[in-house]
Amino acid sequence: MAAIVRFWNIDNLTTFGGDQGYDFIQIRKMFTSQKPTLLGPKIGPYNKIGNLYLGPAYYYLLAPSLYFFKFDPLGAAVLTALFSIGTILLIYKTSYEFLSRQIAFISSTIFSFSAHLINQSRSPSNPHLIPLFSVILLYSLLKISKKKEKSLIWPVLSGLSIGIMFQLHYLAIGLFLSSILFLILTNKIKEIIIIIAAFLVAISPQIIFELRHEFFVTNLFVEQLKSGNNVSGAGDFIQNIIESVKLLSSVISESKNLAIPFIVLVSVGILAKAKNKKLKPAQILLFLNLFFGLILTAIYSGDLGSHYFATIYVSACILIAASIASVYETFKNFYVRAIIVCVFLILLLSNLLSLDLERREGYTMPKGQNLTGIRKTAKIIASDTTPTTRFNIASVLDGDTRSMPYRYLVDVYGKTAQDVEKYPESEFIYLISRDEEDAIRRYTVWEIASFAPFVFQNRWEIQNGIYLYKLARSSNL
Repeated sequence: MAAIVRFWNIDNLTTFGGDQGYDFIQIRKMFTSQKPTLLGPKIGPYNKIGNLYLGPAYYYLLAPSLYFFKFDPLGAAVLTALFSIGTILLIYKTSYEFLSRQIAFISSTIFSFSAHLINQSRSPSNPHLIPLFSVILLYSLLKISKKKEKSLIWPVLSGLSIGIMFQLHYLAIGLFLSSILFLILTNKIKEIIIIIAAFLVAISPQIIFELRHEFFVTNLFVEQLKSGNNVSGAGDFIQNIIESVKLLSSVISESKNLAIPFIVLVSVGILAKAKNKKLKPAQILLFLNLFFGLILTAIYSGDLGSHYFATIYVSACILIAASIASVYETFKNFYVRAIIVCVFLILLLSNLLSLDLERREGYTMPKGQNLTGIRKTAKIIASDTTPTTRFNIASVLDGDTRSMPYRYLVDVYGKTAQDVEKYPESEFIYLISRDEEDAIRRYTVWEIASFAPFVFQNRWEIQNGIYLYKLARSSNL
């Protein structure tokens, strides 16, 4: 069932926006120019100091899927969905082996049918790949914590997982801190050295880039911290903690209003388990992951997004499942158990009602826009131009006015648009818009205004009220 809801109508429900267009262009360059990259996606905060950059793990993880699908964006969506299904299997295995069969069933079910996580599982983005590596880390650390476990594979796998996640999002440093503290608490000091060594191997592309470029990204990161604009004060920190818990609640249940019931449930579950017997290493590790994840997110003063919690999605699902199971086992009263069962069923129902598997746009994409429409548009542009045509592409459906997804696919189909600085020098501009010609003539966005005066040479209907216009400069006619 988890696979069905992730692959259902994936062609239309996947995300192919500005970020994906930019990143896929960089990945394709690795094949066309045969040059490996040491730098990954650029990330915020977007201010005058400059953009930060992640490591290249995201590019290398997606590259085989794009190549196998002949650079069609669907390949990246399929890989992301497969990663999500793999995460569910490992959540079940980890919970079954280190907690209980009941917790394994509940936790994997919560992750399987979270509408938020289902949407993200079809949407290629660096944080959306994190949950798979977080559960690999969780499983590896719990294997290490066993008294008789001597295999080196688990600390190596732990370090590599943290290194890959660190390249997918810097908030993965929270998992690094919780992992180290967990190993100290379980008296596994020697394994810490191996984990750090494996972590350094995993992020070696970033280290090489920094050494070659005089610590370019590190200096930007330090400048961002010095500016103080991205670190919350005491009052904002408390508010961010509250908002973080609400956002995490909406990931699990599609409602921020269930944050307090979840906090109560987890607290009662932990206390009930502590009363009966001491907490298992798995429960300690889950709590540490959740704690460090929420604290680090709360330190950031910018707008919080749900993807900031990708490192602790798995821990939250298993911890909530463990709390449900613990309360159910502790309280023998029929009514208490009935309430717990109802909470679980309401959780599932709220997510299932939010799936909207028949909508016409991709996750976070403008209304009516999806990969199918972008493919159609790109094919029209590619067939309407010649190798010598000086053309450019613009879109006013959202903030991506330079239309990176369309640029990427037009290039895949054999034609190349001019650089984004050359709109005024183009012969033609292909514009994606919902507006009529009179409204387009009044556009003030630079990509169109800099091309004026122009005439409308052609128009194609794409889908859902979206049109492709061909603009020609008046002086060229």
